[in-house]
Amino acid sequence: MAQPNGTNGHTNGTKPSDHIPATHLLASFAANAQTTHLTAALRTKVKEVLLDFIGVTVGALTHADSTVPILTAITALQGPTVTATSPGVCTVLAQGEPRFLKQYAGLLNAALGHSLDFDDTYAPGTLHAGVTAISAALAEAESLANEGKAPSADEVMLAISVAYEVTCRLGRELGYEAYSRGFHNTSTAGIFGSIAALAVLRHLDTRTVEMAFGLAGSKAAGSMQYLDNGSWNKRLHPGFAVHDAFMCVALAEAGVVGASRILEGTSGFLKAYTPSESVSLERLVGGLGEEWEWLGSSLKPYPACRMTHAFIELSGDMQTARAKGSTVSPDDIGSVELRMSPANYILVGDPTPNKRHPTNVIDAQFSAYFQVAHALLYGAKTGDMSPYSHLADPAIHQLTDKISVKTDESMSGFGAKMSVQWIDGQLDSKEQQFPLGETEHPFTRDKVEEKFMALAVPVCGEAKSSQIVQAVDSLEEMSILQMLKLLR
Repeated sequence: MAQPNGTNGHTNGTKPSDHIPATHLLASFAANAQTTHLTAALRTKVKEVLLDFIGVTVGALTHADSTVPILTAITALQGPTVTATSPGVCTVLAQGEPRFLKQYAGLLNAALGHSLDFDDTYAPGTLHAGVTAISAALAEAESLANEGKAPSADEVMLAISVAYEVTCRLGRELGYEAYSRGFHNTSTAGIFGSIAALAVLRHLDTRTVEMAFGLAGSKAAGSMQYLDNGSWNKRLHPGFAVHDAFMCVALAEAGVVGASRILEGTSGFLKAYTPSESVSLERLVGGLGEEWEWLGSSLKPYPACRMTHAFIELSGDMQTARAKGSTVSPDDIGSVELRMSPANYILVGDPTPNKRHPTNVIDAQFSAYFQVAHALLYGAKTGDMSPYSHLADPAIHQLTDKISVKTDESMSGFGAKMSVQWIDGQLDSKEQQFPLGETEHPFTRDKVEEKFMALAVPVCGEAKSSQIVQAVDSLEEMSILQMLKLLR
C-alpha cells in the first residue's frame, strides 16, 4: 500500500485524531491482504513462530499450575451441551478431540501459550504478538474447515502475518510508556491483531473490520496490577483478547455499529492507552503490505520476562567460566550490581520483597534478582524450566540479598550491564545490548528445535514431537485439519 501523507501524531502539538485515518488504513490492510504478499522471509518466520507457539502451549500442561483451573473454568462456562460430538467444535492443543467453541478454543490456546512467559516477543512494542495472532488464526481456520470452507495453508500463514503486523505496529506506538499507565500491551494491542486474523480468513470488507475495531476499543484490556501478587491475570490476558475478538467480529458482521476512528480519535485507543509523546500515525500505517515490521519478533531462550534475558545470558556465561566443571556458591560472590533502563526497572528491578525473594513463578519471572542469582549458581540453558523448582532454594535467596539494581538513563531496550565482585578479588563486568533471539543476536534454527523438543517431548513424546517439526516445516503441503489433528 502507498504510504499516507500527513504529520505525526502527538509530536509537534497535533492530536492522534489529526490528518491520518489510521483505523481505516489498518482495516483496509487486513481486508485486502493477499497471499501474494507472502514472501520467503514471511513463510520462514511463520513456521518458526508456529513451532515455538506449539512448544510453549503444550509445555504449559506440565509446567503451569494455572492450566487445570483455567481449563476447568472454561469447560464449565461453555456448558454441558457442548461436547466432542457437537458440530463445529475446535481444538485446544494436546487436549484430545476438539470440544470447545472457537472463541473458547482461542481463549485457551492463547492463555496456555502465554502461561510460561516463554512465547515470542516484539521488542519495540514490549509485547507478545504470537499468542493472540496464532490462536485466533488456528481457531477460525478450523471453524471454517468444519463448515467446508477450509482456508489454504497460505491463507492461514497470511492471517498470522497480518495479525502479527497489526499487533506489533500498535505495540510500537504504545511503547514502554503504556506500562506506566498500567496496561499490558500484549492484550490491549492483541485484540486488534486477532480481529485482523479473522478478517483475512473470513474475507471481511474494510467497513466490517473498522466496525469490529471500533467495538474492540471498548474491550481492549490487560491490567499490570498482576505484578502485585504474581496473579494469573497475565496468563489470561491474550486469551481474553482472542475471545473478545471473536465477539467483536460477530457483532460487526451482524451490523452492530462500532466507534469510528477508534485508534486515532480524541478519546480513542492511542489517546487512552499510552502517555507517549512520540506516537506517530504516519509510522503506524506507513508501508503496510510492503514493510513487515513483525519480522523483527524474536523467540525467547529462557522462560522469563524478556527484560531479564540479557542478564541471564551474561550470568550463565560467568557461571560457565567460573565453575569450570564444578559449582558456584553464593559464598563465592561478594556483590552483584545490575544496571538497566528506567522502564525495565519498573517491571523487573524494583527491590520489592516479591522480586527480591519471589515465592511464585510469575514473581520470579519478573525478578532480575532471582533470574541472575539462578543463572550465576546453576547456569543458563535454552528451553529449561528448572529455575522454578528452585523458588525455595536458600542459596538463591542468599545471593539475591547481595544484588543491587540501578537505573541508567543512557540505556534502552533490553540492554543489560552487570558487575560481579568475587570474594577472591576478581571483578567481572559485562554488558549486552541485545538478548539472545533478537535479529542482532539471532536464535539459530537448532536452538528453535532444541527449545521445542524440551517443552513438547514430555507431553507428546519424542516421535510425535519430531513429526510436528516435520509437519510445520512442510506446512504448505498440509490441510489445517491435518495439522490440528496432529496437535491434539
